[in-house]
Amino acid sequence: MQELRIEDAVPVLPSWINGRAFLSLTSDFAEVRNSQGEVLRRTPLCGADEVAAAVASAEAALPAWSALPERERGNFLVAWATALEGYAAHFARLICEESGMAEGAAQTEVAAAATGLKSATSAKIEAEDKAVKIAACVWNTQLSLGAVARLIAPALCAGGVVIIKPYTQFPGAVFALCELSARVGIPAGVVNLVQGEDAVLEALAGYDAVQILSR
Repeated sequence: MQELRIEDAVPVLPSWINGRAFLSLTSDFAEVRNSQGEVLRRTPLCGADEVAAAVASAEAALPAWSALPERERGNFLVAWATALEGYAAHFARLICEESGMAEGAAQTEVAAAATGLKSATSAKIEAEDKAVKIAACVWNTQLSLGAVARLIAPALCAGGVVIIKPYTQFPGAVFALCELSARVGIPAGVVNLVQGEDAVLEALAGYDAVQILSR
């Protein structure tokens, strides 16, 4: 997982836009703490500029991704799930350290996420999934990694692209999932992530082409 550092050596977890870590010019950060209150990392509180970059990235990637045969998109999701299984211990550690979840439960979450990615490839694509071209998947409370995968996978399998806004207190595993998408060859711009809170939601809501899926 790519992390940057600021002066006090606390890692900074950036956004993920157009297939790479995206640096934000901001002095405002959210702190990610463990159950003992120790600061593990920080995330930038992004706004309209970062959202604009994510939307532009998604729009640019959409034509080629949606033009792929459904089976080929499904193959990408299966490869993503297989890679996730290979890094299961790393993902479980991220979940444990940020949420305080027990190791066994965290491992179950990782397995559920892999299943969520794979299951979308065999499920019937619903009309509402086909209608979503740019899906903004956002939440302001803790959401399990399995639920994240189940939220984004149908849209991706149907030919849509996604912009994720994770919960600021539990961003590590979701960011790593986005990073892993690039490692398995999912084209840049298909999966994006913008760190932040209300300003990100407000900016996303300003785009008619973006359909917000919240949990």
